Amino acid sequence: LPGGDKPKDVGEAARAGNSEQEIVSVAIKQLPTDIRERLEKLFEEGLLKEGDLDLRSITVFASLNEGLQARVMNHMEGERIYVANARSKSGFLIATCDKAKTGCLDARGLGAIDPWRTALVAMATPAQKLMDLKTERDWLDQKGELAMKVNVDVSVVEKDVGMPTLTVELPLTETCAAVKAKLVALGIKSIPGNRMKLHADTVGFLKERFSLAFYNLADGVTLTLSERKRAGTKFRADHTVMPRRPKTQTSMA
Repeated sequence: LPGGDKPKDVGEAARAGNSEQEIVSVAIKQLPTDIRERLEKLFEEGLLKEGDLDLRSITVFASLNEGLQARVMNHMEGERIYVANARSKSGFLIATCDKAKTGCLDARGLGAIDPWRTALVAMATPAQKLMDLKTERDWLDQKGELAMKVNVDVSVVEKDVGMPTLTVELPLTETCAAVKAKLVALGIKSIPGNRMKLHADTVGFLKERFSLAFYNLADGVTLTLSERKRAGTKFRADHTVMPRRPKTQTSMA
């Protein structure tokens, strides 16, 4: 620059044709005083040398707010051995800035992605039991089409009938719709027939389009009655609104 004046900002240094390291030095001097002094101390101690940090890494670091910059410096000061052995100091700084943005450098890891969560959830989730059902025709040939007893747990509407379990008789060729009709005829009024759901432990909820033989149900099977709830829209996600990111740091005064 004319008169030997040093550039005051990065743009001025770039326009003046200064080298990248001179531009980096100007960018470092524009950091907040406390952050700049801590970074310069790493250079004085020999942990960082001239040329270790390129302009991109300093630009990414400078784009953070002061609170995140302090966390990045805490990490670099506390993990000196990793900084010293890093193949690329610039890459290490950029990676640390990315960790700060996601909350990985927080005291309790707030906002951090737990790499073990998926594996632990999979381990804690019991494996789904699979069973091979016989065809409807084979099951009818084996069990016959005579009426069988079906026990229904009606504890959810016990006040209607005065007992927790009802027993109905019907052939295997009938569907669960016939079971529901019999329950209504026996005095269940709290749940209308069209909102009844019947669940078997072996096959889950029964569908009205399939017969009892289709589900391989046998004499004395126990079904559990529950009520079908209407799906609402109260908690439907609004995909037109950008989701809010969790706050991972406290605002600096």
